[in-house]
Amino acid sequence: MLKSMTGFGRGEYEDQDFSITVEMKTVNHRYNEVAIRLPRFLNPVEDRIRKTILKTVNRGRIDVFINADYTVSGNCTLKVDKNLAAAYHKALLEIGEAIGAKDAGINPAAEIMNIARCQDVINVKEGFFDVESVWPKVEIALQQALKNLVAMRETEGGNIYGDFIYRADLIAEKLALIEERSPQVVAEYQAKLSERLTNLLADHNITVEPERLLQEVAIFADRTSITEEIVRLKSHIKQFKTIIASDQPVGRKLDFLIQEFNREANTIASKANDYTLAQIVVEIKAEIEKIREQIQNIE
Repeated sequence: MLKSMTGFGRGEYEDQDFSITVEMKTVNHRYNEVAIRLPRFLNPVEDRIRKTILKTVNRGRIDVFINADYTVSGNCTLKVDKNLAAAYHKALLEIGEAIGAKDAGINPAAEIMNIARCQDVINVKEGFFDVESVWPKVEIALQQALKNLVAMRETEGGNIYGDFIYRADLIAEKLALIEERSPQVVAEYQAKLSERLTNLLADHNITVEPERLLQEVAIFADRTSITEEIVRLKSHIKQFKTIIASDQPVGRKLDFLIQEFNREANTIASKANDYTLAQIVVEIKAEIEKIREQIQNIE
């Protein structure tokens, strides 16, 4: 089944000591790129998170947002930097002296509260973080988010698959018109060439030699023959349908194949030497371009 590179997934886990929410969104990208934003205490499992995602998502830019909280009873301590607190107190006295308020009374309780709020005066020392016990909980939320993400990408991929089939069939129909019209182009050229030569040579009582006329027509037919291009483009269409029915990531294969579509269409246009065929080729190229745009969103 085709998968789009665009999607969103969310997963959650919660118990009495740990809670986590994982959100991930994916967008088009030529390669596979993962950007993870997570709380600092989950840094030890970041590599596991990345590897888990890459096992499921093969192509696209993946932005992962993780919010988590955990409680480690009895293992958290507060550390007061007494020297820093004293320095803040001294600085307050110096400020009072500088503004002429040296003898102004300072409320001890208010000063304690103010200094306690100053940066790095009170530091939290976290307890031991057990990676092995927390990782299974992280993985539950992560797998849930991935499942929802993949479901959304598959839904969008299914819509694109339907559009691909429609446009491939449309190209095949137009190619059939070209195949039907091609022999008529040679016949019309023979008739026009015969008429022109007859008119030009009539005044001199010279007749057109059938062998010479047929030779010129044969040269024209060989120069404008698009049989090989038609056969190859038919083969490309068949291959295209086979590839999009695959369960594997096919974006890069399709990207290459659609270039071959375009190559054959351009060759037909340059060799056709017929206005009607040229118009049909323009319509085919328009459908090829629509397919090419959609392929940019396929995993």
